[in-house]
Amino acid sequence: MARAHLEYLQTQSLAWQSSPWPHLAGCHIKVLSRDATNGAASLLVRFPAGWQPTTPGCVSTHEQLFVLEGALELDGRHCGQDCFAWFPQGSASASRSTPEGAVALVFYDAEPTWQAETSGTAAAIVVDAYDMPWEAVETMPAADSWGPKQKILCGDANAGALTMLVAFPPHMHPDHWAGPQELHACTEELFLLSGDCLTNVGQMFPGAYFWRPPGIAHGPYGSRGGNLALLRIHGAPLATTRTSHQVTLARTPEYQPVLPRELDSLRTRPWRPQSY
Repeated sequence: MARAHLEYLQTQSLAWQSSPWPHLAGCHIKVLSRDATNGAASLLVRFPAGWQPTTPGCVSTHEQLFVLEGALELDGRHCGQDCFAWFPQGSASASRSTPEGAVALVFYDAEPTWQAETSGTAAAIVVDAYDMPWEAVETMPAADSWGPKQKILCGDANAGALTMLVAFPPHMHPDHWAGPQELHACTEELFLLSGDCLTNVGQMFPGAYFWRPPGIAHGPYGSRGGNLALLRIHGAPLATTRTSHQVTLARTPEYQPVLPRELDSLRTRPWRPQSY
């Protein structure tokens, strides 16, 4: 995957821009990351009230969508905040509209083009993640004492393709504020939905995003207020190895991001929410 290591940026620092794709005409987007070889992309999309595609159909690639604000009508179903949809490539039916407007995370596995004629038989999978039960996290044994929870939205951790919600409790940190770093054979992609996350490269707030290629040492982690995040795994099973060295975690870590060259200007402009 030809995506640059990006860890992390607060998406509030990016400017909205007009969508370059005809099937999202009239929408505004923020490109979070993009594969230069095949056009796969992770986006924030702002749909205006009353929006719908100019022609019925579906996108040419697998598409995932998570509603952050407002609501979408997907295949006749009202999908409000925290609803997730997966449109398989060439979905048999993929009608959509936004009577009241919405903001959503949208993920494409390749360059998306709009097909007026559907080519497959699979229908979209739509779930209200808010109503799904929480499960114990089995893929993060080192975090067992913190009691993390997960909701699997689609995919399989052992197959190397997984989208899930992960939640951690407040006042979480490693013993003595230091611990080993983690490494994975898979790519990890994360968008912080709520709360905060203390990391070795800064403190993440809602709207924070990272794309981490395989083999990148990261962590340790903590959280003052707890957090909820959407996490995607790509390319390999989710397995963890740990470094022999330990890294100290600060309670107020300095923002030291890894960013591609085109985002250099954000390195010295850490974004923080207004407190009071």
